[in-house]
Amino acid sequence: MKNTNNPSQITMTVLVTALTSAGAIALWLYFHPSHQGYKGNPLGVSMVIIPIAVCIGMLLFLFRYISVQKKLYSRQNQLEQLLQTRTAELAAEKAKVETLQSQTEQINKQLQLSVSHSNLITQQAVDAGRAKSDFLANMSYQIRTPMNAIIGFSEMLAEENLTPEQKKQVKIIQDSSRNLLHLINDILDFSKINADRLEVESVDTSIETILTTIESLMKPLADEKGLLFEIIRNQPLSKFIRTDPARLKQCLLNLVSNAVKFTEKGFVHIKISSDKQNDKDFVKFDIEDSGIGIPTDKLEQLFEPFAHVNVGGTSHPLGGTGLGLAITKHIVELLGGNLTFYSVPKKGSTFSLFVPAAIETKNYENGKNNHTAETPVKTDDNLNIRLTGSVLIVEDSPTNQMLVDLLLKRFGLKTEIVENGLLAVQKAAVNKYDVILMDMQMPVMNGYEATMQLRKDGLKIPIIALTACAMAGDDEKCFAAGCSDYLTKPVDRKKLFEILTKYLAADSATLSSDTILTNTENKKETTMQNKEENSSPVEVSELEIDWQLLMERIGDEALIDEIVPVFLKDNTERMQLLTEAVKKTDTREVKFFAHSIKGASGIVGAAKISELAKQLETAARDEQTDKYVPLYEQIKTHFDALLVLLANKDWKQIVKNASGSQTSQKS
Repeated sequence: MKNTNNPSQITMTVLVTALTSAGAIALWLYFHPSHQGYKGNPLGVSMVIIPIAVCIGMLLFLFRYISVQKKLYSRQNQLEQLLQTRTAELAAEKAKVETLQSQTEQINKQLQLSVSHSNLITQQAVDAGRAKSDFLANMSYQIRTPMNAIIGFSEMLAEENLTPEQKKQVKIIQDSSRNLLHLINDILDFSKINADRLEVESVDTSIETILTTIESLMKPLADEKGLLFEIIRNQPLSKFIRTDPARLKQCLLNLVSNAVKFTEKGFVHIKISSDKQNDKDFVKFDIEDSGIGIPTDKLEQLFEPFAHVNVGGTSHPLGGTGLGLAITKHIVELLGGNLTFYSVPKKGSTFSLFVPAAIETKNYENGKNNHTAETPVKTDDNLNIRLTGSVLIVEDSPTNQMLVDLLLKRFGLKTEIVENGLLAVQKAAVNKYDVILMDMQMPVMNGYEATMQLRKDGLKIPIIALTACAMAGDDEKCFAAGCSDYLTKPVDRKKLFEILTKYLAADSATLSSDTILTNTENKKETTMQNKEENSSPVEVSELEIDWQLLMERIGDEALIDEIVPVFLKDNTERMQLLTEAVKKTDTREVKFFAHSIKGASGIVGAAKISELAKQLETAARDEQTDKYVPLYEQIKTHFDALLVLLANKDWKQIVKNASGSQTSQKS
């Protein structure tokens, strides 16, 4: 756009116009007839010529100036148009940027919402995993505690003089309890795998020892089915490898037991040979059978957790919990090996287990490890090796006190019993013990606190954790507190014996029948003796003890005579404490004492009290305080009736007769 107010342009226009006018006047004067005198006069001519020349030059300059100005104006217009275009483009880009910023903010908000949602889902998953672990831990504790009595007392009962029918029944109890314990162990191992807490150790291990154990366990089962069981050793083989013997044995037992289970006729072979993988030495265990085999379309499911592979033409699912093979594969991988298989339906299967042969070349002499001091003494089923030493049993459950005490005395050991960790700390300060067996969940001071205090006080003797908690990390918690070893309930007396042989001296004296020490008379309380012998007859409808249940739990009348007085004394005190807890509405104490009464009542066959105590424990866990008093009153009523029953010197006969009459009425 032109600028009409440009000062230079106005000045130039006026100047040119003035000079042009002057030149025009000069020309007019020069050529006008009245002024002809100028023509001969040089000055006059000059006065005319010079303005004309200047006028012409100025005109030319003006024309040139106007031309340049036009170009400048044109360029200015172009630049202004370009500027407007660029401004419009910048405005459009700015709008796009603002749009993108708005979209980015929306995306960020969506991402924040997604992150919050993901965090919520993650937290829910963590909470669910924690709840699952807590549930498994609680179930483990609840199941293992009664199984401690079932397995322990059934093993003791099996050593008594029984009729063939009784021996058969006791064997069924033992087999069933071991199967149940095996299922529990599978679930706990799987829980540890999920929590990434399943660990393995690496120690010098005798291959032959493992094979001997497997043969002693599996050959009788194979013989019962008429199967040819054989271990084939392909030379050369190393005598020792460095691995986790317990976990390797667990894997082999899983595979061999499956082979026996799913083979109706023919053979089960274990072939051992050397192998190389990636220039590394391995030991290969081939478990071969002539069993039902696995269909091709089911092979992919074989190692999936909880998967049951139903084999065509049979009613057998592959495994009990569906966890055995999944756990085996995971453990083998932790050991640095691998597991493969080959199967033909109706012809058999072969599972090949490879473990590294990291052979320890030193510390061996004549095929034996020099570190024999750390190796438990192996015993036969009769546990006929005596131990020497004194053991402090720290356990709050009277039934478990009695069971562990009897077991240790059968091992030849001296024992002393305390019921909580504080008493254990006090006893250890004044008395000398060789080993402490420490329950981890007790009132007053639990086993973790007691162990840490004992270690802080400088106690160096072995402390063996004895607990019904067997979840992932429970063993590490015990070791962190200062325990030397870890044993789960129910107590396996062979494992207990093997652990004790690590720390106590042994001799070869054979246990005789008079070695079994009992303390029935010392433990009987005067409460029963002071009752009137001629108590009023007890009506059948008032009975609080189920004799059949009592025998299932304890199985020996002599042991019943020992346990019942202890039960009465202990639970009379607990009822008083429960009374105070209910009055104070102390949820923690109500839950604790209800739990204790529930377990103790169940052991002596007082099913009604046990069930009501269970309901009260659940109410306390859920903080349903309105249920405390009604449930407590029912427990108190039944407990008083139980005291009346047990005050009768013939209570066992009364309960037996009632059980017999009830059985006949049902029939």
